[in-house]
Amino acid sequence: MRAKFGIQLFYSHSYDFVRKKLRTVGKEGWDSAWLPDHLRGIPPMTIDDFLCVWPMLGSFAEMEPNLVYGVAVTEPHRLHPASLAQTATTIDHISNGKFILGIGAGEAMNLKCYGIEYSYAVSKMREHLEIYNKFWESEGKPIDYDGRFYHIKNAVLSPSPIQRSKDGKPHIPIWVAGNGPKTKQLTGELADGWIPFLLSPKLYKEDLEDIKKAMTNSNRDQKDFTAGAFCQIYMNDDEKKIKQRIIAQKMRLILVPQALKSYGYWKDEYCELYEKVGLNPERLSLLEWDSEDLKKIRIDKLFPVIKDVPDEFIRQEGLIGDAEELTKKIETLIQSGVEYFVLEILNGSSSKNAPFTYFEVSKILAEKVIPQFKD
Repeated sequence: MRAKFGIQLFYSHSYDFVRKKLRTVGKEGWDSAWLPDHLRGIPPMTIDDFLCVWPMLGSFAEMEPNLVYGVAVTEPHRLHPASLAQTATTIDHISNGKFILGIGAGEAMNLKCYGIEYSYAVSKMREHLEIYNKFWESEGKPIDYDGRFYHIKNAVLSPSPIQRSKDGKPHIPIWVAGNGPKTKQLTGELADGWIPFLLSPKLYKEDLEDIKKAMTNSNRDQKDFTAGAFCQIYMNDDEKKIKQRIIAQKMRLILVPQALKSYGYWKDEYCELYEKVGLNPERLSLLEWDSEDLKKIRIDKLFPVIKDVPDEFIRQEGLIGDAEELTKKIETLIQSGVEYFVLEILNGSSSKNAPFTYFEVSKILAEKVIPQFKD
């Protein structure tokens, strides 16, 4: 099998509607279904309707038991590692050993306005992973852990997960999201997989090489690791609608100056534009963005930072286009090292999006695109 394909069931809708999406995924034969873990929307989204991911996953695993399930992604701030390890174990049991725990550093928009402390995110995430593994591998025996942020003494967690690692120990696969230097190092040392938000095939390949180096330095076998990618995908054959999507993608770059730098379209003079509206471009990232920053965004003042980014570049780097174009782009990503795609379909579900509604795109992907990447 050249690649696996999961679908992100973005669920800013009623429970019944998301359940309809899940039934479709089960019928179409996707490898997995994923859900986000949010309290609210993340810029530039405006919808803030989110149900709790954990009971949703448990419910869905009962409805469609043949699917693998994943969270894309949780973070180390809202739940104590013992609670999160227990929650993951519960989903593992409900799904009969078909669960992947995705975790990242978190987003300020999802934390700061609620008064949730989120400093030292990657260091906390490291301790989370270490504690999960100690609890799971202990098979119900007491454990101790004395870290910088968490201190555990003679604590137990039982039962153990159903799943097992390559060496036979109880274990749930942990996939880390993110592509910062510290996160890549952590991924290479401790994680079972990687699920970054996709920027481009070139950047993905470079970051994956960094992770592989960290694995080698930690004497880890790369055969036990899954190189995943979280990808937003938009399918259409109408050039006007594709143009609209490209413009929307370009607007998002205003919120993430680091991406502009990675793409090579950053100019030092842009710093002054951000500073004039009260923003520090060096600190703008999903981890740092919050609702107060969003109030400062002035598209008319900040538009110059994206005017030099060619539309064709956005189209080339992103999963945007008709079925044939998307197939070629997925092939390029596989050549760059992606083994497991988690796709979030951006097409709307209402009839005004016909003939490329969410459900039509899901069907085209499942029946015409994905089979080309299966042995």
